[in-house]
Amino acid sequence: MGRVPVTIVTGALGAGKTTFVNYVLTAEHGFRIGVIVNEFGAVGIDGELLLTSKEEMVELPNGCVCCTVRGDLIKAAEQMLRKKVDYLMVETSGLAEVVPVVLAFDAPSLIEKTMVDSILCVVDAENHVANLKRNRTALEQLECADIVLLNKVDLVDKKVVDKLKRDIRVVVPEARVLDTVKGRADLRLLLDVRAFKSKGSWNKEDHKHAHDPSIESVSCTSGPVDSDKVQAFLDGLPENIFRAKGIICIKESSPGEGDELRVVFQRVGKRSELEFSRPWKPGERKETKVVFIGNKLNSSLLQGSLDKCA
Repeated sequence: MGRVPVTIVTGALGAGKTTFVNYVLTAEHGFRIGVIVNEFGAVGIDGELLLTSKEEMVELPNGCVCCTVRGDLIKAAEQMLRKKVDYLMVETSGLAEVVPVVLAFDAPSLIEKTMVDSILCVVDAENHVANLKRNRTALEQLECADIVLLNKVDLVDKKVVDKLKRDIRVVVPEARVLDTVKGRADLRLLLDVRAFKSKGSWNKEDHKHAHDPSIESVSCTSGPVDSDKVQAFLDGLPENIFRAKGIICIKESSPGEGDELRVVFQRVGKRSELEFSRPWKPGERKETKVVFIGNKLNSSLLQGSLDKCA
């Protein structure tokens, strides 16, 4: 058996990384894919949104995959290889730098068994400029890209798309750039393409931790909530929260019915959406959990406001 290809999926907060990974997991491509997902927050949300079995996924929550949980990344990759997957996808948090993730696959236990196939950067066409201003890691993610998915092109004017493409090509002139809506593209151009190229001299000593310390996360949990109350709460979130995501448990229609709804909440910039998800599984804990990411967050206020939605 040859070395297992690895696609590292990077991109700013809310760019559409999980949506892209879900597209890959549900498409026809012939690979048995193992997924490693890292989140910036104590409560894992992305793992619940991914359409894969728990046996073929490892979550690394509440830490940065490029530093505090990097050792866990190596262990997770080793675990996936023992399960005989023939392709690995690593979905990093929106604040993770790429270089240390790549270097993790140079670990003695992985270097002979895996190879980085590409660094794929998902770029949010609607919020890219704001992301670059907010966090310099967004530029580092793009600079490392072999493939760029310019995502959400349906939300902006064609002139904006054309300018973004020109700007992207200045940063990564050799990268393959594809327009996408909801992360959908021809997978023959994305998987097992041997596109990875090391960008200059990469080593551990070069890694300077560049995370903006002003960006923080607050994780809140509650039981089932009233649909109108939670809608008003989420619609009224302050502007210092620029990313939020969660699983919302909407109360049963009447006591004893057991028909609670499972709704996915996403907020990126000023755009929010609530979308019905799969039904609750038998025995699954019916709870509401939301991760808020932003600046100067008031955790007690957010938790208290969510509690009032019950």
